[in-house]
Amino acid sequence: MSTSDTAAPVRLPTVPEAAAVGQTAELYARIRDHFGLGLVPDVFQLVSTRPSFLRVLFDGYLSMFAEGVLPREVKEMIATLVARENSCGYCVGAHTLLLELLGSGPEVVDAARSASIDEMPVDDKVRDLLRFVVSLTRHAYRVTDEDFDRLRETGWSDEQLLEAVWVAGLFNAIVRMVETLGLYHLGQLGQFGPNE
Repeated sequence: MSTSDTAAPVRLPTVPEAAAVGQTAELYARIRDHFGLGLVPDVFQLVSTRPSFLRVLFDGYLSMFAEGVLPREVKEMIATLVARENSCGYCVGAHTLLLELLGSGPEVVDAARSASIDEMPVDDKVRDLLRFVVSLTRHAYRVTDEDFDRLRETGWSDEQLLEAVWVAGLFNAIVRMVETLGLYHLGQLGQFGPNE
């Protein structure tokens, strides 16, 4: 079953928007209102048969991107790099699109999509945080106290570091869900607008 007429088929059933009832319908309404698109993006529909999962996914999304102390552009770079590290083309496409919508220049968007962190046109402070995020994505068990001390020395607060770890950790889970369930095309995501 696909998530919509235009979305790519996925590996497990989903609840089409027109068929949603009860808690799923209520959550779909919340999601539509948040994005202001008149639709529920595909990634949220992946867990729509379990309203408790859908609620957690949407609340997790809000905690990553709708609030916090890190600049939204930095959080989108984190999401893009996590997606790249996990070879999730859907997520790379989605979050580079969001970087564009946030007003990031083409050089930042292109670098986030494919360049090494050393080649990204960002300041050294951001570059250090992005290296840390890639490190925790590849092998969190190797992260040390010294890694945190070094990031504090470059000017990141504990609150910002916690948020970076939260975004990277939660986004790693989302990337794995997207890839495992087979959401490979942007589908409805290509319709995101500035309210994102």
